[in-house]
Amino acid sequence: MKLHYQRSLLLILVLAVFVWLACWFMPFPANFEDSYIMYRYAQNGADGFPYEWNRHAGTVQGMTGVAWVTLVTLVTRVTRLDVIDVNSYGCLAFSILTLLAIYATAVRHFTARNGWLAICPLIALISSPFFIRAASNGLETSITIFFVAFSIYLLGFLRTTGTHPLWAGIFSGLTVLVRPDLPIFPLSLFFFGLGLADAGKAQRIKSCVVLVVFAFLAALCALFAVSLLTGTALPLAASLKFALTDLLLGRLPGNQYRFILGFQLAFLGHLLPLVILALISTAFLDRNHSKHYLPIYLACAVYFAYLFTVLPIVDVAYRFQLPVLIGLSFAMVHFFDLIVKSPVSRKQGIALILSITALLAISNVNRLYSDRKEAEFFIVDHTPYETIGRALRDIPGVSIASPEAGKLAFYSQQKFFDTVGLNDLFVARNKKRENYAALLSDYLRTDFGIPDVYVRPFRPEIDSYAFLEIIPEFDKIYECNKGGNAERINLVVCIYRFGPQATAVVSTLGKTGLGIEFP
Repeated sequence: MKLHYQRSLLLILVLAVFVWLACWFMPFPANFEDSYIMYRYAQNGADGFPYEWNRHAGTVQGMTGVAWVTLVTLVTRVTRLDVIDVNSYGCLAFSILTLLAIYATAVRHFTARNGWLAICPLIALISSPFFIRAASNGLETSITIFFVAFSIYLLGFLRTTGTHPLWAGIFSGLTVLVRPDLPIFPLSLFFFGLGLADAGKAQRIKSCVVLVVFAFLAALCALFAVSLLTGTALPLAASLKFALTDLLLGRLPGNQYRFILGFQLAFLGHLLPLVILALISTAFLDRNHSKHYLPIYLACAVYFAYLFTVLPIVDVAYRFQLPVLIGLSFAMVHFFDLIVKSPVSRKQGIALILSITALLAISNVNRLYSDRKEAEFFIVDHTPYETIGRALRDIPGVSIASPEAGKLAFYSQQKFFDTVGLNDLFVARNKKRENYAALLSDYLRTDFGIPDVYVRPFRPEIDSYAFLEIIPEFDKIYECNKGGNAERINLVVCIYRFGPQATAVVSTLGKTGLGIEFP
């Protein structure tokens, strides 16, 4: 009883350290530009306009996953709390649940109920800048990694008999609601778990087939429900990212493939200690002692391979790579199993595991300090867009266009045209067409309306389709702060000359203190 109490105190201490790191070491509440896209959807939903980017304009699914925005919307609507707080602390809560799920899995399934050693993978995670930033980025990352950890917990109960494969398939398919690519991890995890189970070959094949079939059916049902709610089965963000033909046909520039290798291998380098532990443990332990871990490692390998395919289409940042980190964290308890079976004494084995844990934590702390400097940038990142948004909020009926759909859209609360297309179905469907410029011009005139204000970075790192300047009549209808002023403030700001709010907009922008000047 005393040992259980001491382990509980240690677990609480680890969680407390994590909360401190998440809340004080990194920007918190979440202040990342993309977070404000989520805030806008959730606030609109809480105010009675669910799944709407522009109020009264119809539903659209510009979020990465529908589950998180639905949850944040409901909590905000019921509690009437600030949407930023609900979203940010919700992320923190799911990160804590992820740690608890990993701890419970290690204790129940992997370490002969050794609660002390079950803390080790948690220390490796809470000191990781990737994991800490997941708790404070305001996106769906936390709930995603929770379901990754929870699926590993469920793996310990999975059997080839009865309805286990059926329910495992349904669970895997429904995770498409969290993030479109998430089913890859639990489905491959359960598939390898059933394939390596102690059962006859025919039974294992049957179980795997049932798993895949019901995962597919559950995903279809989930996507159909989402389509009824939002008007599209997949998020626009995902629709823009699932075009893999250029990659598969080798039509990407050579530097893009070098980027694929460099970015992925850099992340693999961060995980290298865990990979080495997994390989050593698997090599020196017999199959019966490693079979519980093999499905996890194989699922990590499948998911890591998937990341290679999407890198040319989407910037696979840490939040997409975290499922691999979650899975490989169990290599630490696997290595402990190896130590138990080796001639090394138990005390020496525990000392070795703790030493490895300490080295991983020290290495991560070094990364934390360098990553903190980068994270601090997000506190002031896009601040001019926030300033412009707040200023334009008080002008009735003004509309805005920009490729930066975060703080500017959220703080303005005005009708907003996302020129990148993550929140606009027309752009998502037509941006690759050869006559897109003419189509866009017609769309703005007959459907959306000519935006009163257009704002973009002076040197944007986006494709030209996202420039409003591509419409043929742009120079005739817009007045911009061209030349030195735009470069000096790093903003191109344009006003619709014939808009009814043109005078008010110019006057308002002149009072922002940003130094915006028009000819």
